[in-house]
Amino acid sequence: MSTLVKENLGQLPNVETSNEADADSESTSTRGPKLDVLVRHSSSDGGWSRPLNDVLPPEILIEIFKATIHDAWDPSYKTMSNLSLVCRSWNEAGAGLKLYKVQITTSKQMDALLDYIQTTPLFRESGRASLQRLSVETEYQKDFHRLSELLVLCRTSLRILHLNRFFTSIPIAELLQEARPEAEFGLYFPNLAALCLTKFSPRELISFITLVNPLTLEHLELRDTFLRFDYILSDGLAALCFPRLKEIVVDGYARPENPTIDWLCQIAPNLEMLELSIVRERLPALTEFLASNRIPKTLQRPRLWIKINKYDHLGLESTDLAPLVQLIKERGWTR
Repeated sequence: MSTLVKENLGQLPNVETSNEADADSESTSTRGPKLDVLVRHSSSDGGWSRPLNDVLPPEILIEIFKATIHDAWDPSYKTMSNLSLVCRSWNEAGAGLKLYKVQITTSKQMDALLDYIQTTPLFRESGRASLQRLSVETEYQKDFHRLSELLVLCRTSLRILHLNRFFTSIPIAELLQEARPEAEFGLYFPNLAALCLTKFSPRELISFITLVNPLTLEHLELRDTFLRFDYILSDGLAALCFPRLKEIVVDGYARPENPTIDWLCQIAPNLEMLELSIVRERLPALTEFLASNRIPKTLQRPRLWIKINKYDHLGLESTDLAPLVQLIKERGWTR
């Protein structure tokens, strides 16, 4: 639990925070791994004080409920449903958190989620869904199921979006055909801070990036992606700027001189962390790229994954790696 939550608890009547393992026998306690909340007698006639559920304000309960939502979220919403059955105050505090974080891995889960969204008051009022963190993974030998439909509903509230294609040999249908916000169902993500795309085509990658508010995007991951060297970037894309984009991850053994890599560094003038995966033969080109003026001067933490053969040896003294090590020392980067 955060320090702010703990301090707020300490200011409430009849509630004190304790790190002690034991409480006296005349106290009731709700124990967690980091915080004990004790409710003691306070009335003159020796009766019990008000129940803890009535003492905690809704904003404190919401923070506690958020801490119970783990990465592997069950779209049947059993966890939040059970919490809401405890009492009226828990039900009111948890009413808006059923869609706080959602992970979809099957078509049935996607159908169940969309059916549930239609029962929410927000959907009935505005045709929207209040998802803040969404992760969708395709099934084996299948592409995304009703994903565009879901993104239209939750695009305004999304803060973190993970889209992961499972390896498939079947032809895929690109989610976005053009790098224009108005091209696909009016999609635009005004509040998205983190975007992670796995096994997407170059056109899809660039299209998704252009659909994000430049003033909110902070973290970008492109994984297991083949960035074609001959992909042509339009002048309009070159003019984009994401001033808050400070972390970029490109996994897929892309060439450092790839124009898409160059473009990503260009649109992030305040870039601090750049992660790249390359084969050993491209080390000289990578060193030249990092030493060029195409890399923002704000870069502090380059993270490099170098693929070598099984019986190869690559040490700091290797002739192809030594220039890169020297460059890292000269720039003062974190190695």
